[in-house]
Amino acid sequence: MPVKLKKQRDGKTYRPYWYGHFQIDGKTTVVNLNVKWRGTPPADSLRDQGDALFERSRTQAEEALKQIAGESQTKGRADHLTERLIESKTGRKLEYVRLDELAERWRKIGRSAPATKQHLDNCATVFNRFADFVRERNPQIEFLYEVSKDDANAWVAKLQSDFAPKTVRDCFKLLRSAFARMLPTGSENPFVRLVPSRKGGEGVGTVHRKPFSPHELEQLIAHARSDEFLYPLLVCAMSTGMRRGDVCNLKWSDVDLQGGMLTVKTSKTGETVEIPIFESLREVLLSRQGNDPVYVFPEAVRFLKKNPTGISRRFKKLAAVAFGELDDKARYAVVADEGTKAICEALPEGTRRERIVDVFQRYVAGASYGEIMAATGLPKGTVAQYVRDAQIIVKTPVMRGRGKIVKEAIKQATQVERDNGRMASVRDWHALRATWVTLALSAGVPVELVRRVTGHATVEVVLKHYFRPDREQFKAALTGALPEVLTGKVESRKSKAEIERAELAGKVAEGTATKKEMGRLRVLLGG
Repeated sequence: MPVKLKKQRDGKTYRPYWYGHFQIDGKTTVVNLNVKWRGTPPADSLRDQGDALFERSRTQAEEALKQIAGESQTKGRADHLTERLIESKTGRKLEYVRLDELAERWRKIGRSAPATKQHLDNCATVFNRFADFVRERNPQIEFLYEVSKDDANAWVAKLQSDFAPKTVRDCFKLLRSAFARMLPTGSENPFVRLVPSRKGGEGVGTVHRKPFSPHELEQLIAHARSDEFLYPLLVCAMSTGMRRGDVCNLKWSDVDLQGGMLTVKTSKTGETVEIPIFESLREVLLSRQGNDPVYVFPEAVRFLKKNPTGISRRFKKLAAVAFGELDDKARYAVVADEGTKAICEALPEGTRRERIVDVFQRYVAGASYGEIMAATGLPKGTVAQYVRDAQIIVKTPVMRGRGKIVKEAIKQATQVERDNGRMASVRDWHALRATWVTLALSAGVPVELVRRVTGHATVEVVLKHYFRPDREQFKAALTGALPEVLTGKVESRKSKAEIERAELAGKVAEGTATKKEMGRLRVLLGG
């Protein structure tokens, strides 16, 4: 098989690599062999002999050509020829990534900013789960380019049966990005043009966020006042129904204190919304003036970039405190009785059981290790072991100062179990948005006005995903809206301002309000 050198554009000097050509199905293919020529070539023709170093490089090139031609003849694959053509253009050998290498390769890819260990560990979990799924589905698959669209579809379907829609979308985006980066050039990404359903099996394990009642909002505010970071963000979210990112990134250019309105372009949909500034939010905004020329909450902007989910976790902990789930005295009073009974049932009568019960009761009553040691004469190691033994028997977190207690309290205060057994968050930051919509619609605010505040494109989105009143709210809303002949309740006399506000809101919803009338409505809503 002939190998040859190519001249540079000047027609005088040779290019640095050997080239080879061969035929497949009557077509001639020329490839860069990635073997550099060395030594001194013959003066007249390459058919002549060069020096010893040059001839050794010629032999290496012939061996490389033989291997490439043999592989192409046996495989006959278009992608194999494409690979060689790409290598001849780029001068780099293509790499094939194995499924079991995916997680490690992802750790080492270049990034504009370093990824956290937690993020990389989470990615590795997804990659390893995907590799296990593919190997179980088709043991013959070894490399990424061998994964088909059917395999990708089956993986997404499996995710949708096991996880919440957001988790499905996050895993899908991660796999699509990883395949785009690591597949050989020319290979088709099986995750491209594959769009997982946003519904994620609506009606099967789907749980909607539960709005807070006015009393619960008061509890949240009361417990948040001591938190200088969270309190102003909470007031803003409760007063506007804005998403977490839009609250944190609120700019002074969006605020019209004199007109009493916020005009914000939402980050998720790009819709521009108008929201009246209620008095509680006005007080917060006035207190923030002078902190930063651009952002209302500059510290929240920095925190959100560094830890996007940290604010949500902080809010969930606030909810656990506000709703009594982290009230150790109340919780331990129940745990003490139930735990003592469980220990007595689990352990045989004797000195050990009596000591564990004694240590357990003292500990949940608030005694420290030192106080228990002084009262019982037991060493610290024994006291600690008895507390751990009791916790295992009681099957609930009792050890103070441990993360498990906080996590369990947050779980009780903010999560419910889906039909498929997984937990769903229903009292998180986004529940404040559902609360705003529910309270507004229950109070008789026209749905078109609510839609303008939330920025949703359709009324159906508002009603389907955000208006979730409980029975009492639903009953109160209907009782207030329906006439006396149906409800038997005498309507209270409405004030002139309420009547005017209702009339102007109706005109705005119909699109017939003048600028003057819209300005008047802003004043009424803002006040």
